[in-house]
Amino acid sequence: MTDVNFDKLKVIFIDWYLTLTSVTFLNKLKVENHDLFRKFIEIIFEQDKTGWHYDWARGKLSKEDAAQKIAQAGIMPYDKVLQTFADCCSHQTIDYPEVLNIIGNLRRQGLKVVMATDNWDVFTDYTVPSLHLYQHFDDIISSNEIGYIKRDASANDMLFFKAYMEKHHLKKDEVVLIDDADVNVETCRKCNIPFIQIENCYNTLCLLKNISQKKTA
Repeated sequence: MTDVNFDKLKVIFIDWYLTLTSVTFLNKLKVENHDLFRKFIEIIFEQDKTGWHYDWARGKLSKEDAAQKIAQAGIMPYDKVLQTFADCCSHQTIDYPEVLNIIGNLRRQGLKVVMATDNWDVFTDYTVPSLHLYQHFDDIISSNEIGYIKRDASANDMLFFKAYMEKHHLKKDEVVLIDDADVNVETCRKCNIPFIQIENCYNTLCLLKNISQKKTA
């Protein structure tokens, strides 16, 4: 954790996976057909050493491109892959739904709460609307829409946050990132972005409660 100046704090950036949800990508398929799920995961994350899922996360590839790669492996027709993406990503959940009430409290206390996620177009196309996330967050920054993931840095800037912070005239000591991933918090450390590293979604719930209490103290 870097020092967070709660008196100056204006924006809380909150990660998605393992921070608000522990439900894995394509979890519905995992439950219904674990063998098929493993084939999807191998193709997306394990077989191709170029790490094309990072290009997908940076918006250089689309869900259609991803579906084509999976279909070419012969495990499922192209149209069915797209349907699987839509179905699974529309059935995501948040581990502790009460966290949304706390986020609402923080927003009423004058803080902006922004989701900041390394993710794919299937997240913004299906998960965001299915969970009505724009109703609960001031904004959603997803890597597929801005072209950078959180580990992308140039000089002292985290490119993931650069455009948002410039648009809203934010200084680094006016924000904090809540995230679980070592690589993301290490990038924050190098770029002097305040962060709080958590271990699981329950930690996030407790942390946000504490921040809300600090704002009312």
